[in-house]
Amino acid sequence: MTMLTMPAASQTFDEVLAGARAEGQLFVLVSSPGRPETHAAVASAFNERFGLDTTIEWTATSPVQTGSRLIAEQGVEGSVDVIGAGGNQEMAVLAERDILLPYPWADVFGAELPGIAAAVDPVIEDLQGMGLLIGHNIYGMGYNQDLIAPEDVPATFAELLTPEWTGQFAVNAFSLNPTDYYSFALGEEATLEMARAILDNEPVLERGTGAVTRAISVGQVPVGISSFHQAGRVENVGFRMFADYIPVGVLHVYVPEGAPNPNTARLFAAWFASEGMAIVNEHEQMPRLGDGSPADPMLDEMLAGGAQVIKEDALSDTNSAAEIRRMISEIMTE
Repeated sequence: MTMLTMPAASQTFDEVLAGARAEGQLFVLVSSPGRPETHAAVASAFNERFGLDTTIEWTATSPVQTGSRLIAEQGVEGSVDVIGAGGNQEMAVLAERDILLPYPWADVFGAELPGIAAAVDPVIEDLQGMGLLIGHNIYGMGYNQDLIAPEDVPATFAELLTPEWTGQFAVNAFSLNPTDYYSFALGEEATLEMARAILDNEPVLERGTGAVTRAISVGQVPVGISSFHQAGRVENVGFRMFADYIPVGVLHVYVPEGAPNPNTARLFAAWFASEGMAIVNEHEQMPRLGDGSPADPMLDEMLAGGAQVIKEDALSDTNSAAEIRRMISEIMTE
């Protein structure tokens, strides 16, 4: 993908705020946080922070679905202001079509929202300025606390691939996500063999990590591949990070070109990714590693025991993972 030049800061914070006052509404399609009470609290805090009376319509839609919608709508009047919580792949698909362009977030908002640096700086170089990091999607083992004791929970994904766990665990049906991340540590061949072993052990396949977590919660299976923030939304679901490899994805918010309320959208995104995440975490955990969330000591413990974080460091990693997912999808249809 060709890198776009970061534009000069053509707006000031005061101009963005004045524009937001004039617009008066905002259409937010952010999948995480996912609780309606969190959405309401965030909307109220945003309006109070900036003295606004903005009407916020928040729909917890998958960023993949929202991206497809924006591609289909390209060239017509926009209907989406803020998107999330997409990863690098979801952003890259839109950036390739100029639906996402770099924006000078720190230049415009840094003085008013100094915490924005923590959301700008970690975005991979290929996508700098196109979105803001709001959290990390930390995968591990979710388990039903009413059905299994913590000490009996498998410590690694590999432990699920034994006869003891045949048919007793759930996995995301979308390319067995996050199996593709294992290619960063194990290589392509071993990762595809892992995918075959998962399918051979007859998992319950669910449409998304949230659906996997629900299957665990209702007792359909005692364990499954969940994530820190998804498991944290459900009272009877515990979570443990893997003891060998810890897949960590990224979660962003971003504003598409053609957003119907661009000033409010950028003001909201900048505030949400800095001050607003404290409001979110009062209602549900959305960890951004290094920010002092409960995920930090858990990760430190795993790393001290020899675990390795596996993640995307560049768009080349993102593209490689996408190719692995494609091959896993082919295996699943054999």
